[in-house]
Amino acid sequence: MGHNTPQTVNGLMRHLRNNCNIQINGSYQKRQLVSYGYYHGYKGYRFFKNSNNQIAYSDFSEVVAVIEYDNNLKAALYPELMFIETAIKNIVCNESVTGLKIGTFEHVYKERMSDFPSNTKLQSKRLRLRNAVYSKLSARYIEEDGKENQMVRHFYNRGEDAPIWVVFEILYLSDLASYFECLNKSVREGILKQLSMYNSSIDTDRKLLSILLYTVKALRNAVAHNSIVFDTRFKDRKISPILKKWTEKETNIQNITLYSLLDYIIIVCCVLKRLDFSNTRARALIEKYKDENTRLQERVTSAIYDQIVQQKVDLKIAALELYLNQ
Repeated sequence: MGHNTPQTVNGLMRHLRNNCNIQINGSYQKRQLVSYGYYHGYKGYRFFKNSNNQIAYSDFSEVVAVIEYDNNLKAALYPELMFIETAIKNIVCNESVTGLKIGTFEHVYKERMSDFPSNTKLQSKRLRLRNAVYSKLSARYIEEDGKENQMVRHFYNRGEDAPIWVVFEILYLSDLASYFECLNKSVREGILKQLSMYNSSIDTDRKLLSILLYTVKALRNAVAHNSIVFDTRFKDRKISPILKKWTEKETNIQNITLYSLLDYIIIVCCVLKRLDFSNTRARALIEKYKDENTRLQERVTSAIYDQIVQQKVDLKIAALELYLNQ
């Protein structure tokens, strides 16, 4: 059969049985294969982190268990990541205009992104940020043609600059990180203090927040676009020594490497502890993670479970709960 011939569902089931040694039978599993999709479903979940690292499935129900594990973790993370994004945007936005006479990006750029002018790397970052902000504003202006909600046009059509809160409405998480990086050191310090994330010995350049945002951005995008997250294949950078030191000191949990999804959850919980003073969000997230691990353990072989959930996870969870109860 040619490579381009579309497979029937029955053909795919045969392929899974004969070539992948995965038992799949009956109309129920057939419906599952159809609803999860062969490519999105089976193909992406065959391995852990990379395709050399195959997962030893023997029955399609195990594949479904891993898919559902992944989907449920995304569902638990999504609202928390949105909450973090909104809260940090508000704090950064407010702090960067506090004490300024004019609350526009243009003014913030002149007044609050002005230190170390001879630092060419920093200046390039600032100019790139300014370009990104203005191109987003102009794109938004064009999009709003004939629309009900004219957020950007409202100001430009009156000959005014858009206020900073409008700019923050259209910034992505990565833009927020570079916005923070471009602020004067003293302003960054003020924001870190407000978040109780200020530690001058670990974070000499006051970069912790932007490092953290860049790190979490990869998880946030994977969750928002429904990519696979259970094995952190979305990871796009090594953990920064600053973030590693800060998180380990903060939580008393050693060996934060971003190897497992739990390390990302620990970082998310550190931020939630700063933003949600009752700690209910972070506690609910870790409960959900534990429940999903238990549910997975009941539905797959111990070999598969141990490949997906690393041994040290229980120790880290216990330490994280201790930290959240402080």
